[in-house]
Amino acid sequence: YPTYEALAQKLKQCRNEAPCKSLVCPHCRRERMLTLFALWEPVLAADEGYAGVTLFFNHDKQTRLPWQNTEVASEYIHRTKQRVSRVLNRLGYSGPVIGTFSLARYMFDEQEESIFWVPQLCLLLPNDSGLINGLKDHMSRGGGAYIDSRIINIPLTRVRVKNSVRMLSCALDSAWYSVESELNDEQVLVKSAPVLLKGKALAKSLLVLDTLGPGVISFTYGKQPK
Repeated sequence: YPTYEALAQKLKQCRNEAPCKSLVCPHCRRERMLTLFALWEPVLAADEGYAGVTLFFNHDKQTRLPWQNTEVASEYIHRTKQRVSRVLNRLGYSGPVIGTFSLARYMFDEQEESIFWVPQLCLLLPNDSGLINGLKDHMSRGGGAYIDSRIINIPLTRVRVKNSVRMLSCALDSAWYSVESELNDEQVLVKSAPVLLKGKALAKSLLVLDTLGPGVISFTYGKQPK
């Protein structure tokens, strides 16, 4: 397909002196990570502590491969950024906070109607129980813990890593993952370890991410380290 060929050539021609700046370019992604870690390292070392959390926007799930209309995806992400920023402000926090939007595909079997794509936002924020619980309460209200009327998906989880480099890496990860899932007796999702997409789904996700770019999927709140 010409669109795939164009992206492949773009990545192939990336050079230090002329970076392509694509979200899916390993070189540019690594350079961005190193730059941001150099800025964030003093903050992470000096503060009382930072935590990684993932917010799951269960209400906004889709059953087909989403975000292929990048204008619609950009508008959705922009609205969600504003929503999260308002919650952080209401909870009395000034930042800094950083994060990245991505998608998770929950698969119960191979039938298309049993596949749910859920938008998510991984955040690096102060390790404050009041802040995290406040975010969790907001994400849970109005049935926010449900993918549908029968499936509970906890809307906020902690990222289970303590190393600051890995934590920041999670907060900057834009890749889309697939999660094999099943329901327990309480209708709560039991999830397997996330794995990167493969095949056509992976190729399509790379095209979408390249078009959206870091400016769209990146979330920042408060005065960022400089």
